[in-house]
Amino acid sequence: MKSAYQDGSLHLLNPIPVWKRIITEEEVGCSIEVFNNNLINAAKQHYQNWEVEVPDEKHLDKSSIGKESINELSNREIFSHSEKPSIGKWHAVPTNNFLNLEISEVRQLRDILVGDYQTALKQFANLEFDTTYNLNEINTLLPKMDESWIQFYKNGDNKVLHNHLRYEASDEYKHIWAGGYYINDGKPDEWQPYSGRFEFNIRHNRYFIKPKTGMILMWPGDILHAVNPFYGSEERICINFNLHSQ
Repeated sequence: MKSAYQDGSLHLLNPIPVWKRIITEEEVGCSIEVFNNNLINAAKQHYQNWEVEVPDEKHLDKSSIGKESINELSNREIFSHSEKPSIGKWHAVPTNNFLNLEISEVRQLRDILVGDYQTALKQFANLEFDTTYNLNEINTLLPKMDESWIQFYKNGDNKVLHNHLRYEASDEYKHIWAGGYYINDGKPDEWQPYSGRFEFNIRHNRYFIKPKTGMILMWPGDILHAVNPFYGSEERICINFNLHSQ
């Protein structure tokens, strides 16, 4: 990831703030492998397979294609839509609210993510790039985890370009951010450098990030992003989430 500025875990991409770091064993009190395996076991105990799958055709806004099915369209050499699918829309990813589970490792991860979110806001406010990030105000606001979902990526799974903006910023919803935590990077195919790369689209620039096991990634919720098709020797497992301050 090419960054014009970096302060520890905070990167500025033209100059949007992106938080990226790897959690440590000291934080979780055990090896990262054990910690992540406990998260995986929690997901398998509480959810059915369809609740953790990565949507494919569900990304497409079917209202824009009339009565024609996805299969009918796939057989056409050329077709068009009146609007681009998925950009700026909530596109039926199942919000299984994994981070709401009252399991010790899940609570621990939730606390880490909320703490990182607050730290990222404060660091960015100190840089004075954006007047909407006021340090004095941030110190008085309470962070809130809105929704979360754990997903298992199989070979070929991807996410089309979209953002996580669900509502307009207001006194009730300030500093709306999105993020992800990688339980397992899936050991992506080294011969495919774009395999599963997380991609930001910011002011006509594309930034590609290589996910790693134990990585936390956070960004403002209105930023367009995608996940390139994943190919690896294992499943990639990721927890995504949205949060804000109030």
